[in-house]
Amino acid sequence: MTVPAVDPEIQTLLDTADTGVFPLHGLDAVLADPRRYTLLRARPDTPVDDQVKVRDLHIPGPAGQLRLRVYRPDATEDLPMILYVHGGAFTYGSPEAEEGRSLRYARDAHAVVVSVDYRLAPEHPYPAAADDAYAALTWIADNPAELGGDRTRIAVAGGSAGGNIAASTVLRARDQAGPRLLFQSLTYPSVDSGLTSTSAREFTDTPVLNRGAMELAVQYYAKDDHADPYAFPIRATDLSGLPPTYIAVAEIDPLRDEGRDYAARLSAAGVTTELVQVPGAVHGFDLLFPQAHLSEHNLTDQVRTLRQALHP
Repeated sequence: MTVPAVDPEIQTLLDTADTGVFPLHGLDAVLADPRRYTLLRARPDTPVDDQVKVRDLHIPGPAGQLRLRVYRPDATEDLPMILYVHGGAFTYGSPEAEEGRSLRYARDAHAVVVSVDYRLAPEHPYPAAADDAYAALTWIADNPAELGGDRTRIAVAGGSAGGNIAASTVLRARDQAGPRLLFQSLTYPSVDSGLTSTSAREFTDTPVLNRGAMELAVQYYAKDDHADPYAFPIRATDLSGLPPTYIAVAEIDPLRDEGRDYAARLSAAGVTTELVQVPGAVHGFDLLFPQAHLSEHNLTDQVRTLRQALHP
């Protein structure tokens, strides 16, 4: 397979952008060195949005206190809620690292966004992150008054590793008669541990995310639990009964085809599914380069689907 051309605007940003400690190339070398990926766990400076109030809550979690970062637009009425799960190859990241997306969802989808600060691998392999996310979901459904939220209107969203954990959370809610969910939004999700798709096999040295980094992320996160559908949701034998789903994949991303495969499986199971492939995009494009035209277009699309689902 020939790797498609990167969008010219994104390519210029890849060539010139200063993203601090995050590597735009060679993520595998970073994940191979604990001293380097630990740097990516630092909470960065966060943007400010005078239309959204931000605060931290600490709730009982599976292994002690679990931090939730809450984003609420200025409104008097109870609002729908979005559980948000950040990405980071299962090994790094934080709610603050993806605060721009959370603020955007809160403001433009007019919802309370709750971003969960889940435990990270390899120190805390599966099921730690999945358990933390599900605990956060059940807590917000049981305590909507603490958030000014409406428990009858809940969605789950996440990207990359967070897309995996978000999809796992939605499966678990169905299987365990948990909170009723209206929607899930998955952005370039990592839902398969096999790494056998065409894009995973042939996009070995793409920007931001390469095959070596994927192999390490899977190794750190799941170890011997690859067959468990809550570890990698594409392993679920039955995807029926899940809420309507939006999946966005980046064209130049090793994870592209597993996102497309998951969308196809959901649709075959009778789940209303919208799949968008963003041409010329690399993994993490909307987070790393939100100023790019294709990022803005796709972020608007993400918000559109959430708002339509939560404000029917």
